[in-house]
Amino acid sequence: MSESVLSGYVLVAPQESTFTYLVDRGGAVVHTWKSDFNAGLTATLTEDGHLFRAGKVANDHYIHGSGGVIEEYDWDGNLVWQYFYNDAEEFQHHDFTVLPNGNVLFIAAEIITADEALALGRDPAKLRDGYLVADKLVEVKPDGLSGGEVVWEWRAIDHIVQDVTPGKGTYGNVAAHPELVDFNYEGRPSFPDGWTHMNSVDYDEDTGQVLVSVRNYNEIWIIDHTTTTAEAAGHTGGDWGHGGDLLYRWGNPEAYRAGTRADRELNGQHDAKWIDDGLPGAGNILVFDNGAERLGGKYSRVLELAVPTAGDGIYYLSSDGTYGPAEASWSYTAQTPTTYYSARMSGAQRLPDGNTLTTVGDAGTLVEVTPEGDTAWVYDADRTVLEGAAPGSETSVFYASWYPEDYAGLAGKALIPQDATLGMLARYATNAVETTLGTSKALMAGSPAALAAFSA
Repeated sequence: MSESVLSGYVLVAPQESTFTYLVDRGGAVVHTWKSDFNAGLTATLTEDGHLFRAGKVANDHYIHGSGGVIEEYDWDGNLVWQYFYNDAEEFQHHDFTVLPNGNVLFIAAEIITADEALALGRDPAKLRDGYLVADKLVEVKPDGLSGGEVVWEWRAIDHIVQDVTPGKGTYGNVAAHPELVDFNYEGRPSFPDGWTHMNSVDYDEDTGQVLVSVRNYNEIWIIDHTTTTAEAAGHTGGDWGHGGDLLYRWGNPEAYRAGTRADRELNGQHDAKWIDDGLPGAGNILVFDNGAERLGGKYSRVLELAVPTAGDGIYYLSSDGTYGPAEASWSYTAQTPTTYYSARMSGAQRLPDGNTLTTVGDAGTLVEVTPEGDTAWVYDADRTVLEGAAPGSETSVFYASWYPEDYAGLAGKALIPQDATLGMLARYATNAVETTLGTSKALMAGSPAALAAFSA
């Protein structure tokens, strides 16, 4: 193993597979779980050794990333909980997180009819399909094998402002209300009816706040989770006093009339998460900026944000009317930027040694980089033998997660590497990421030059 890479294990749920894999740093599978559903997209390993995994129950939902079911498996692969949130009017999608109390907080979509949307002040020209797909957050308390009690909700539609249709309760000065969502802003018009299109959720136990990535607005938002559901629908209440209004937003000041297109920092981003306590950069935010509509060209980068606060959990506008920071405290871009690119999915995780594990989602390739931007580890999901998936099917990965050898959920578990052909390609490199990505793909084709380049 390379001395620049920490030992441990990586959890990967390829998008078009019913299997979830735990692999070691040599690329060998050490454990698997089997579901009846392809990944829907998130998977996480808890401290009791259980796997929580979203499953994709249908292919005909209204937005990309639909799931519909969250499942819990014990270490031996037994299904111990299964919760469906999937019908014609609302459905779970993209991401979830397991809260400290054992509840599950997930992103869901709800269908807003044309009449409802127009009554709230939606521009009729922006209702192309006769409905709107609006996001919400749902917290469910597991109950038995398939039950669940919804104990908290937050709806984006409750926190809007618009200046298109006078006479509506939502009518107002958009620029004067950065705590609200401009109902008629379209940051990504190629996905109009997804409206907000949330794709990640994270929770901070210290502040009781929730961080979400909102792809169609090219922003990340922070919301108060200490509210009741009634308070979350309003503008007062909760520990921070603002109900369900946005406490903080970053990435695109144009979305709240405080900037122009040229001021946009995020472009179709994913996986916004706080860096955990005890890690380098603890308390900062990591986000994978996909860059699909970047003015400077299509390339991806990872950003670390040191969010300015007036005390933990209190955020303020800068003198220019925008939320800081003005720039990232750390970022990663490939030496040739366009060679590190994923139009969708993807993620980033800070590791204890300061390295950052990134997931180039479309390619299904993991690239670990040092603080200096050197490539420490490359891991290619195209190498996986996808049982339950057709040959040549998509091997993209939403995001992968690293766990240390002494992680509580792995204590006492037999982690025996299987045949390497059942794992993924894992190699160590110090060259530029564009070379490692290209070489890993060439290895799949059996290129002699590639094999020589990666010989031990």
